[in-house]
Amino acid sequence: MRRRAFSTFLGGAAAATTAWSSVLSAQQKAIPVIAFLNSGAADAGASKALMTLTEAGLREIGLVQGRDYVFETAWANSDSSRFPALAAQLLARNPAAVVVSTILAVKAVQALSRTVPIVMTGMNDPVAAGLVASLARPGGNITGVSTMAEDVLLKLIGLMREALPDVRSLTVMTNPTNPSNPPMVDMLKRHVASQGLSIATIGVGAPADLDAAFAEMARQRPGALFVLTDNSLQALAEPINTRALAQRVPAFANLGDTFARAGGLFDYSRDPEEAFQSVARLLKKILGGAATADLAIEQPTTFKLYVNMKTAKALGLTIPPSILDRADEVIA
Repeated sequence: MRRRAFSTFLGGAAAATTAWSSVLSAQQKAIPVIAFLNSGAADAGASKALMTLTEAGLREIGLVQGRDYVFETAWANSDSSRFPALAAQLLARNPAAVVVSTILAVKAVQALSRTVPIVMTGMNDPVAAGLVASLARPGGNITGVSTMAEDVLLKLIGLMREALPDVRSLTVMTNPTNPSNPPMVDMLKRHVASQGLSIATIGVGAPADLDAAFAEMARQRPGALFVLTDNSLQALAEPINTRALAQRVPAFANLGDTFARAGGLFDYSRDPEEAFQSVARLLKKILGGAATADLAIEQPTTFKLYVNMKTAKALGLTIPPSILDRADEVIA
């Protein structure tokens, strides 16, 4: 009887242990996955900033990684042809949301799911791109933050003319795979048509295109390089600026402080902390059960000007005090 009782006790204890392990396992599996379909390489400055700022934004509103969510990342290394396979890889994890930074990344996820929430970290005119019905009521499974690049680009041209008044030719770098870039080029050409400034273009759709693009720029002999708003190009800030400086061509962009820190003469863009606080708020709402279709796309309200004086000195340029006085940060 005692043996039977003891055996029964052991059996019950084992069953309880198994049940408790199952509970713990279920709890671990229940932690929501936030997936990132990222444009650049994991070790790029812009990529590191994206992950750091997102986690910081979530932490500010009370969400802790490992307890309230886990990150799952995939990196396209600035090659958009990798998006479909990477999207499938991420969706296999059944994420609570997928965070993206480019139009083609959105389309890669949507090709596989029209229900998994998609959060854009910074999208060029998502209405014109046909991604959402409106900023206020996006509909479907997309929300996020816009860049307002269409407005900022014209201000950048003004800054360039103020800093480099003698420039008569400008090379604009585009990402040929980004459908929002051609309308931007057309807008810039219309804007400068009467200002005595000519525009030529070069395209970089992947890192392998850099050498040919800069060989073409060497033939164009521009007074400045304008890198259009694109997250794949943002992730290539270091090699772009290295090559531009080798040709002694000042570069400017609307890509964030990482572009200026990588050697760009100046950058004028949205405040990255504000942008990723918006991303974090939207993710928290989605994790809480909010419908993506009802979450308005947020727009930046704060913009920052970064000036790299180290680059200016290397190129023998004098930056007007009027620009330095307006700079939010001067990189020495």
